[in-house]
Amino acid sequence: MTLPDDLDGEQTLLVVSFHLRQRSLVSPWREFADELCDQFEHFSYYELVVGSRGGMLPPTSRGGLSPTNARHRLHENTLFLSVNKPAFRRRLGIVGEQTIYAFLVEDDYVVRQAAGVLTPNTADALESLLREYRDAKHRSSNGVESAGESPS
Repeated sequence: MTLPDDLDGEQTLLVVSFHLRQRSLVSPWREFADELCDQFEHFSYYELVVGSRGGMLPPTSRGGLSPTNARHRLHENTLFLSVNKPAFRRRLGIVGEQTIYAFLVEDDYVVRQAAGVLTPNTADALESLLREYRDAKHRSSNGVESAGESPS
């Protein structure tokens, strides 16, 4: 898979984690993203688990039956990346690996990002962005002019 080219969705949420202990931070993002997928046809999301290039992921990271994975099971939209971590972080402007990061990707560009836990303000802002995108797309497909535009 080539990122971001092979991602589904016109707007795609990528939740990036670096350590299995961060699964508890990922869960609220996943639950919210599931709700958004039901609400917005153009939206999709993925969880990216980032490991070092050439590094081995422990067997439990692939869904083994450890107590952690039993509580925070991995999903079909979870992707494992084996990359040069410093270069990956630098390219996305990620300061460190102490928390998770969420990126909203549109047209192969990161248009919004957040770090850490999902807050009500972050959730509202993300939902608003998705709604605005959907509504703008609907207006343009129906030939309705946007406010402030004049006919040529």
